[in-house]
Amino acid sequence: MKSAQSVSAKFAERASNASGDYGAGVASATKSQSGAAIAAADIWKQAVSQAANDGRYAKGLQKSGDAAWKKGVAEKGVNRFGEGVSQSAGKYAANSAKFDAARGAAASLPRGLKGSPANLSRVTAVVAAQIAAKKGA
Repeated sequence: MKSAQSVSAKFAERASNASGDYGAGVASATKSQSGAAIAAADIWKQAVSQAANDGRYAKGLQKSGDAAWKKGVAEKGVNRFGEGVSQSAGKYAANSAKFDAARGAAASLPRGLKGSPANLSRVTAVVAAQIAAKKGA
């Protein structure tokens, strides 16, 4: 029987050589990935709830811990962060734009002293506008 070490080494080697196949497979897909995911939403909710109820969510986080998270960031995330942000800047702008008006919802309201009811009203107006924008109202 092959060891876990040899199997993982083979997996990593094969995967690094298969990136073209991965891209081609996605490009030639005939079934909708998002449609399939949407159709499975109820199963996803059940699975997530079950994992939480069984304590598996917390157990997985406890197993990996902060050390694994920091190691992953140091070994992968730091090098990929800038490229990922750059590639998603347009998408971020498009998704964030729907909140532009909400962020300015308090512009016409009077300012008050720090902590005053007038300032709290400004905050409330912005929060309400952001919630409405998020819900598509």
